[in-house]
Parts: sequence; C-alpha cells; structure tokens
Amino acid sequence: MRRRETGGERYFALRTFGVGGRGRVTPVWLAAGSDGRHYLLTPERSHKMRRLRRDPRVQVAPSDFDGTARGEWRRGRAQEVDGAERTEGLSLLAARYGLSFRWFRLLLALGRPRSAGGRAVVVRLDLDAAP
Repeated sequence: MRRRETGGERYFALRTFGVGGRGRVTPVWLAAGSDGRHYLLTPERSHKMRRLRRDPRVQVAPSDFDGTARGEWRRGRAQEVDGAERTEGLSLLAARYGLSFRWFRLLLALGRPRSAGGRAVVVRLDLDAAP
C-alpha cells in the first residue's frame, strides 16, 4: 500500500484461508503498484502459498512486526506473477524497504535450500477500495 494510503505502515497482516475456510495470519511486507495492486515476496513452498493456490481470497491490515492487526482489514485476491510484473513487484519492494528488503532476499536465498523452500515468488494482491 502506498505510504499515504497506509499512514506509513511498515508491516501488514495477511490473512489467507485454508481447508475449511479457517483464516491464518502471517506478517508480510507490501509495496503498492499501480491500479490498487500490491506486491509481496514469499518462498514458493511456504504454507501461505499453498493456501493461496487453493483459495486466492485474502484480507490485509496494517500490523505490528508479529502480525497483530492494528487497523481495518481490506479484502482482496492474490495471484502469483512472473515476467515483467515480477520484476516490477521486486523493484517496488526494494524501493519501499531498501536495504532491509535486500537482506531479506539474501536470507531467503541462503537460509532455506531450494529443495526445501523453493524459489522466492512475487504475489500480487488486488485489494478492494479502502473504507
């Protein structure tokens, strides 16, 4: 979300839905693109990606570092992206979070073997209009 849309929030709670519709909340970083699109980066084989592939519905709210929501939840849909849109998402995240994001990408690459976590994927969130 653009800083003016979020009041400069740094962390966001992402609620994804598992089998049976039960919501699971994960803290994430988001960067706003054009037309209400937002991007996040996550390992390909993470639990949140498994849930998103089954059910693309999401809810997002500003949060604390640990994912405790501190604001209004917004509904939306998620989709993994590649090509030019993946590059755009990575650029937006790097611009928003700077060196912290670069360290995060390095830790994803080094700390989780490709055989265990897979590659990092960019996910686009199309969120409903803010209340």
